[in-house]
Amino acid sequence: MTQQMEQKEKTVIPICLAADKNYLQPLAVTMASILKNKAASDDIRFYILENTFSDSDRQLLSQLKSIADFEIEYINVQDKVLNLFPLKKKDRVSIETYFRLLIPELIPHEDRIIYLDCDIIVQNSLAKLYSIDPGEGYIMGVRDIDSRRHAKRLHTPRYINAGVLLMNSKKMREGRIIEKFIDYITVHQNNIEMHDQDVIAAVLKDHIRYIPDTWNGQVARLPVRQELSRLHHAAVLHYISHRKPWLPNKRSIMASIYFNYLRLTPFSDAEKTYRFRRFFWHISKIPSNLLKFVYSKRNSRHGTYQTIQILGIIKFKRKRKSPLLDLTEDW
Repeated sequence: MTQQMEQKEKTVIPICLAADKNYLQPLAVTMASILKNKAASDDIRFYILENTFSDSDRQLLSQLKSIADFEIEYINVQDKVLNLFPLKKKDRVSIETYFRLLIPELIPHEDRIIYLDCDIIVQNSLAKLYSIDPGEGYIMGVRDIDSRRHAKRLHTPRYINAGVLLMNSKKMREGRIIEKFIDYITVHQNNIEMHDQDVIAAVLKDHIRYIPDTWNGQVARLPVRQELSRLHHAAVLHYISHRKPWLPNKRSIMASIYFNYLRLTPFSDAEKTYRFRRFFWHISKIPSNLLKFVYSKRNSRHGTYQTIQILGIIKFKRKRKSPLLDLTEDW
Protein backbone atom coordinates (compact mmCIF):
# COMPACT_ATOMS: atom_id res chain seq x y z
CA MET A 1 0.00 0.00 0.00
CA THR A 2 2.85 2.37 0.89
CA GLN A 3 4.62 1.61 -2.39
CA GLN A 4 1.44 2.35 -4.34
CA MET A 5 1.11 5.74 -2.59
CA GLU A 6 4.74 6.58 -3.40
CA GLN A 7 4.20 5.72 -7.05
CA LYS A 8 1.15 7.99 -7.20
CA GLU A 9 3.20 10.86 -5.78
CA LYS A 10 5.86 10.49 -8.48
CA THR A 11 5.97 13.23 -11.09
CA VAL A 12 6.89 11.93 -14.54
CA ILE A 13 8.99 14.58 -16.28
CA PRO A 14 9.57 13.94 -20.00
CA ILE A 15 12.74 15.64 -21.22
CA CYS A 16 13.88 15.73 -24.82
CA LEU A 17 17.46 16.39 -25.93
CA ALA A 18 19.01 16.32 -29.41
CA ALA A 19 22.63 15.58 -30.20
CA ASP A 20 25.02 14.07 -32.67
CA LYS A 21 28.04 11.90 -31.86
CA ASN A 22 30.28 14.95 -31.42
CA TYR A 23 28.07 16.22 -28.60
CA LEU A 24 27.94 12.96 -26.65
CA GLN A 25 30.03 14.30 -23.77
CA PRO A 26 28.05 17.56 -23.26
CA LEU A 27 24.85 15.53 -23.56
CA ALA A 28 26.02 13.26 -20.74
CA VAL A 29 26.91 16.28 -18.59
CA THR A 30 23.47 17.83 -19.08
CA MET A 31 21.80 14.54 -18.18
CA ALA A 32 24.05 14.15 -15.13
CA SER A 33 23.10 17.61 -13.86
CA ILE A 34 19.40 16.79 -14.22
CA LEU A 35 19.76 13.52 -12.35
CA LYS A 36 21.97 14.97 -9.61
CA ASN A 37 19.52 17.78 -8.82
CA LYS A 38 16.20 16.02 -9.33
CA ALA A 39 13.77 15.81 -6.44
CA ALA A 40 13.02 12.43 -4.91
CA SER A 41 9.56 12.55 -6.45
CA ASP A 42 10.85 13.27 -9.98
CA ASP A 43 10.55 10.36 -12.39
CA ILE A 44 12.85 11.32 -15.26
CA ARG A 45 12.07 10.11 -18.77
CA PHE A 46 14.67 11.03 -21.41
CA TYR A 47 14.01 11.14 -25.14
CA ILE A 48 17.18 11.49 -27.21
CA LEU A 49 16.85 12.68 -30.81
CA GLU A 50 19.89 11.45 -32.70
CA ASN A 51 21.09 10.10 -36.01
CA THR A 52 24.61 8.83 -35.32
CA PHE A 53 24.82 7.02 -31.96
CA SER A 54 26.31 3.53 -31.72
CA ASP A 55 25.43 0.86 -29.18
CA SER A 56 28.58 1.72 -27.22
CA ASP A 57 27.49 5.37 -27.08
CA ARG A 58 24.16 4.33 -25.61
CA GLN A 59 25.87 2.08 -23.09
CA LEU A 60 27.97 5.01 -21.89
CA LEU A 61 24.84 7.08 -21.29
CA SER A 62 23.18 4.19 -19.44
CA GLN A 63 26.01 4.36 -16.89
CA LEU A 64 24.47 7.62 -15.65
CA LYS A 65 21.98 5.47 -13.76
CA SER A 66 24.65 5.32 -11.05
CA ILE A 67 23.52 8.88 -10.21
CA ALA A 68 19.77 8.20 -10.28
CA ASP A 69 17.46 5.89 -12.15
CA PHE A 70 15.73 7.07 -15.32
CA GLU A 71 13.97 5.87 -18.46
CA ILE A 72 15.48 6.57 -21.86
CA GLU A 73 14.28 6.25 -25.43
CA TYR A 74 16.36 6.94 -28.53
CA ILE A 75 14.59 8.36 -31.54
CA ASN A 76 16.54 8.05 -34.77
CA VAL A 77 15.51 10.83 -37.13
CA GLN A 78 15.55 9.47 -40.65
CA ASP A 79 17.11 11.26 -43.61
CA LYS A 80 13.71 11.60 -45.22
CA VAL A 81 12.68 13.91 -42.40
CA LEU A 82 16.01 15.75 -42.33
CA ASN A 83 15.64 16.70 -45.98
CA LEU A 84 12.80 18.99 -44.96
CA PHE A 85 15.35 21.23 -43.28
CA PRO A 86 18.12 22.02 -45.80
CA LEU A 87 21.11 23.87 -44.41
CA LYS A 88 23.29 26.28 -46.34
CA LYS A 89 27.04 25.62 -46.54
CA LYS A 90 27.82 28.74 -44.55
CA ASP A 91 25.73 27.55 -41.60
CA ARG A 92 27.75 26.74 -38.50
CA VAL A 93 25.07 24.58 -36.87
CA SER A 94 24.27 20.95 -37.57
CA ILE A 95 20.95 19.64 -38.82
CA GLU A 96 20.24 18.57 -35.22
CA THR A 97 19.39 22.18 -34.38
CA TYR A 98 16.08 21.73 -36.24
CA PHE A 99 15.15 18.49 -34.49
CA ARG A 100 13.21 20.26 -31.75
CA LEU A 101 10.70 21.61 -34.27
CA LEU A 102 9.56 18.02 -34.91
CA ILE A 103 9.19 16.94 -31.28
CA PRO A 104 5.36 16.89 -31.11
CA GLU A 105 5.26 14.45 -34.06
CA LEU A 106 8.36 12.43 -33.13
CA ILE A 107 7.06 11.89 -29.58
CA PRO A 108 3.31 11.70 -30.16
CA HIS A 109 2.39 10.11 -26.82
CA GLU A 110 3.52 13.11 -24.74
CA ASP A 111 1.10 16.02 -24.40
CA ARG A 112 3.66 18.32 -22.81
CA ILE A 113 7.46 18.01 -22.83
CA ILE A 114 10.59 19.91 -21.84
CA TYR A 115 13.24 20.40 -24.50
CA LEU A 116 16.85 21.20 -23.49
CA ASP A 117 19.99 21.94 -25.49
CA CYS A 118 23.14 19.99 -24.62
CA ASP A 119 25.19 23.03 -23.57
CA ILE A 120 23.13 23.31 -20.42
CA ILE A 121 23.61 22.66 -16.71
CA VAL A 122 20.45 22.09 -14.67
CA GLN A 123 20.90 23.18 -11.05
CA ASN A 124 17.41 22.49 -9.66
CA SER A 125 14.57 20.04 -10.05
CA LEU A 126 12.69 20.55 -13.32
CA ALA A 127 9.35 19.69 -11.70
CA LYS A 128 8.44 23.34 -11.17
CA LEU A 129 9.17 24.15 -14.80
CA TYR A 130 7.11 21.20 -16.02
CA SER A 131 4.19 22.21 -13.80
CA ILE A 132 3.79 25.60 -15.50
CA ASP A 133 0.44 25.77 -17.27
CA PRO A 134 1.01 26.76 -20.94
CA GLY A 135 -2.64 27.75 -21.30
CA GLU A 136 -3.33 28.61 -24.94
CA GLY A 137 0.37 28.96 -25.70
CA TYR A 138 2.11 26.54 -28.05
CA ILE A 139 5.64 26.99 -26.71
CA MET A 140 7.03 28.60 -23.57
CA GLY A 141 10.57 29.90 -23.13
CA VAL A 142 12.84 32.65 -21.82
CA ARG A 143 13.50 35.79 -23.83
CA ASP A 144 16.72 35.56 -25.80
CA ILE A 145 19.58 37.77 -24.67
CA ASP A 146 19.32 39.56 -28.03
CA SER A 147 15.54 39.33 -28.34
CA ARG A 148 14.97 43.00 -29.05
CA ARG A 149 17.07 42.98 -32.23
CA HIS A 150 15.71 39.68 -33.52
CA ALA A 151 12.07 40.56 -32.80
CA LYS A 152 12.50 43.81 -34.73
CA ARG A 153 14.19 41.98 -37.61
CA LEU A 154 11.33 39.45 -37.89
CA HIS A 155 8.51 41.90 -37.06
CA THR A 156 7.30 39.58 -34.34
CA PRO A 157 6.12 40.56 -30.83
CA ARG A 158 8.06 37.87 -28.95
CA TYR A 159 11.39 36.15 -29.35
CA ILE A 160 12.70 33.38 -27.09
CA ASN A 161 15.93 31.43 -26.74
CA ALA A 162 15.15 27.92 -27.98
CA GLY A 163 17.65 26.18 -25.68
CA VAL A 164 15.01 25.62 -22.99
CA LEU A 165 11.44 25.07 -24.12
CA LEU A 166 8.25 23.87 -22.51
CA MET A 167 6.28 22.54 -25.45
CA ASN A 168 2.49 22.18 -25.48
CA SER A 169 2.80 19.22 -27.85
CA LYS A 170 -0.86 18.25 -27.86
CA LYS A 171 -1.97 21.74 -28.87
CA MET A 172 0.81 21.95 -31.47
CA ARG A 173 -0.42 18.73 -33.09
CA GLU A 174 -4.00 19.99 -33.05
CA GLY A 175 -2.91 23.25 -34.68
CA ARG A 176 -0.75 21.46 -37.30
CA ILE A 177 2.14 23.66 -36.25
CA ILE A 178 4.81 21.35 -37.68
CA GLU A 179 3.43 21.87 -41.18
CA LYS A 180 3.57 25.63 -40.63
CA PHE A 181 7.19 25.37 -39.50
CA ILE A 182 8.11 23.45 -42.65
CA ASP A 183 6.22 25.88 -44.89
CA TYR A 184 8.02 28.83 -43.32
CA ILE A 185 11.46 27.23 -43.76
CA THR A 186 10.68 26.35 -47.38
CA VAL A 187 9.70 29.94 -48.23
CA HIS A 188 12.13 31.90 -46.04
CA GLN A 189 15.18 29.65 -45.73
CA ASN A 190 17.52 32.26 -47.27
CA ASN A 191 16.48 34.87 -44.66
CA ILE A 192 16.64 32.66 -41.58
CA GLU A 193 19.48 33.86 -39.36
CA MET A 194 18.97 32.03 -36.06
CA HIS A 195 17.46 28.84 -37.49
CA ASP A 196 14.87 27.22 -35.24
CA GLN A 197 14.58 30.31 -33.00
CA ASP A 198 13.58 32.43 -35.98
CA VAL A 199 11.09 29.83 -37.16
CA ILE A 200 9.43 29.56 -33.74
CA ALA A 201 9.16 33.33 -33.35
CA ALA A 202 7.95 34.02 -36.89
CA VAL A 203 5.35 31.26 -36.98
CA LEU A 204 3.98 31.30 -33.43
CA LYS A 205 4.12 35.06 -32.69
CA ASP A 206 1.61 35.79 -29.87
CA HIS A 207 1.21 32.07 -29.14
CA ILE A 208 4.63 32.10 -27.45
CA ARG A 209 4.55 32.46 -23.68
CA TYR A 210 7.39 33.71 -21.49
CA ILE A 211 8.65 31.80 -18.45
CA PRO A 212 10.84 33.21 -15.62
CA ASP A 213 14.41 33.92 -16.69
CA THR A 214 15.82 31.57 -14.06
CA TRP A 215 14.98 28.66 -16.39
CA ASN A 216 17.50 29.83 -19.00
CA GLY A 217 20.42 31.75 -17.52
CA GLN A 218 22.25 32.61 -20.74
CA VAL A 219 26.03 32.62 -20.26
CA ALA A 220 27.54 34.47 -23.20
CA ARG A 221 30.45 36.66 -22.11
CA LEU A 222 31.92 38.31 -19.02
CA PRO A 223 28.76 39.69 -17.44
CA VAL A 224 28.28 42.77 -15.30
CA ARG A 225 27.97 42.21 -11.57
CA GLN A 226 24.17 42.17 -11.34
CA GLU A 227 23.90 39.75 -14.24
CA LEU A 228 26.55 37.44 -12.75
CA SER A 229 24.59 37.27 -9.50
CA ARG A 230 21.46 36.30 -11.43
CA LEU A 231 23.35 33.56 -13.27
CA HIS A 232 24.71 32.06 -10.05
CA HIS A 233 21.12 31.70 -8.80
CA ALA A 234 19.67 30.42 -12.07
CA ALA A 235 17.93 27.06 -12.09
CA VAL A 236 19.41 26.42 -15.56
CA LEU A 237 22.76 27.64 -16.92
CA HIS A 238 22.99 27.83 -20.70
CA TYR A 239 26.38 28.39 -22.36
CA ILE A 240 24.94 30.04 -25.45
CA SER A 241 28.02 31.49 -27.12
CA HIS A 242 30.88 29.82 -28.96
CA ARG A 243 32.81 29.88 -25.66
CA LYS A 244 31.76 26.43 -24.53
CA PRO A 245 33.31 25.35 -21.21
CA TRP A 246 34.70 22.10 -22.64
CA LEU A 247 36.74 23.91 -25.34
CA PRO A 248 40.32 24.47 -24.09
CA ASN A 249 41.01 27.35 -26.48
CA LYS A 250 38.08 29.51 -25.36
CA ARG A 251 37.61 31.78 -22.37
CA SER A 252 34.39 30.59 -20.75
CA ILE A 253 33.01 31.94 -17.51
CA MET A 254 31.46 29.57 -14.94
CA ALA A 255 33.28 26.66 -16.56
CA SER A 256 34.04 25.06 -13.18
CA ILE A 257 30.34 24.25 -12.78
CA TYR A 258 30.43 22.25 -16.00
CA PHE A 259 33.43 20.21 -14.80
CA ASN A 260 31.73 19.47 -11.48
CA TYR A 261 29.13 17.50 -13.42
CA LEU A 262 31.55 16.11 -15.99
CA ARG A 263 33.21 14.21 -13.12
CA LEU A 264 29.93 12.35 -12.57
CA THR A 265 29.92 10.96 -16.11
CA PRO A 266 31.83 8.20 -17.93
CA PHE A 267 33.76 11.02 -19.63
CA SER A 268 35.46 12.28 -16.46
CA ASP A 269 38.92 11.51 -17.89
CA ALA A 270 38.32 14.18 -20.52
CA GLU A 271 39.12 16.80 -17.90
CA LYS A 272 42.80 15.75 -17.88
CA THR A 273 43.03 16.23 -21.65
CA TYR A 274 41.29 19.58 -21.32
CA ARG A 275 43.73 20.79 -18.63
CA PHE A 276 46.71 19.68 -20.70
CA ARG A 277 45.51 21.50 -23.83
CA ARG A 278 44.45 24.48 -21.78
CA PHE A 279 47.99 24.88 -20.40
CA PHE A 280 49.53 25.06 -23.86
CA TRP A 281 46.80 27.43 -25.02
CA HIS A 282 47.79 29.83 -22.22
CA ILE A 283 51.43 29.55 -23.34
CA SER A 284 50.41 30.48 -26.88
CA LYS A 285 48.63 33.59 -25.58
CA ILE A 286 51.78 35.09 -23.99
CA PRO A 287 52.63 37.32 -27.02
CA SER A 288 49.14 38.79 -27.17
CA ASN A 289 49.14 39.34 -23.41
CA LEU A 290 52.33 41.36 -23.75
CA LEU A 291 50.60 43.51 -26.35
CA LYS A 292 47.89 44.28 -23.84
CA PHE A 293 50.45 46.29 -21.90
CA VAL A 294 50.52 48.65 -24.86
CA TYR A 295 46.75 48.71 -25.35
CA SER A 296 44.08 47.08 -23.19
CA LYS A 297 40.42 47.25 -22.26
CA ARG A 298 39.30 46.32 -18.76
CA ASN A 299 35.93 46.16 -17.01
CA SER A 300 35.49 47.86 -13.66
CA ARG A 301 35.09 45.78 -10.50
CA HIS A 302 31.34 46.32 -10.51
CA GLY A 303 31.12 45.85 -14.26
CA THR A 304 29.41 49.21 -14.79
CA TYR A 305 32.04 50.77 -17.04
CA GLN A 306 35.07 49.88 -19.12
CA THR A 307 38.45 51.58 -19.15
CA ILE A 308 40.77 51.68 -22.15
CA GLN A 309 44.46 52.01 -21.27
CA ILE A 310 47.56 52.78 -23.29
CA LEU A 311 50.87 51.96 -21.58
CA GLY A 312 49.04 51.84 -18.28
CA ILE A 313 47.57 55.34 -18.66
CA ILE A 314 43.79 55.66 -18.58
CA LYS A 315 42.71 57.11 -21.90
CA PHE A 316 38.97 57.20 -21.33
CA LYS A 317 36.05 55.40 -19.75
CA ARG A 318 32.78 54.21 -21.22
CA LYS A 319 29.66 52.90 -19.57
CA ARG A 320 28.88 49.21 -19.90
CA LYS A 321 25.42 47.70 -19.72
CA SER A 322 24.18 44.19 -20.33
CA PRO A 323 21.02 43.64 -22.40
CA LEU A 324 19.90 41.19 -19.72
CA LEU A 325 19.41 44.08 -17.31
CA ASP A 326 16.39 45.19 -19.36
CA LEU A 327 14.51 42.00 -18.53
CA THR A 328 11.69 42.53 -16.08
CA GLU A 329 10.93 39.04 -14.81
CA ASP A 330 12.06 38.43 -11.24
CA TRP A 331 14.05 35.34 -10.48
